[in-house]
Amino acid sequence: MNAAHAHPADDLSAAAVNRLEPMLIRLPPNLAGRLRQLARATRIRQSDYLREAVSDLLAKYEHLLASEQP
Repeated sequence: MNAAHAHPADDLSAAAVNRLEPMLIRLPPNLAGRLRQLARATRIRQSDYLREAVSDLLAKYEHLLASEQP
């Protein structure tokens, strides 16, 4: 990714990247196809885009997660 588009998901240390947890997701064919096209066009892995999307989603709902902590 380019520095102008720095993102919290980019802050993973090298050790953390080696410990990524595998997860199976299922996408509708139209979303899967568009993600594949984007990855090919930008030469950025689909998994990197998915990690970024999950990071954005968790940041959006942080207020809900914070209320669940002891």
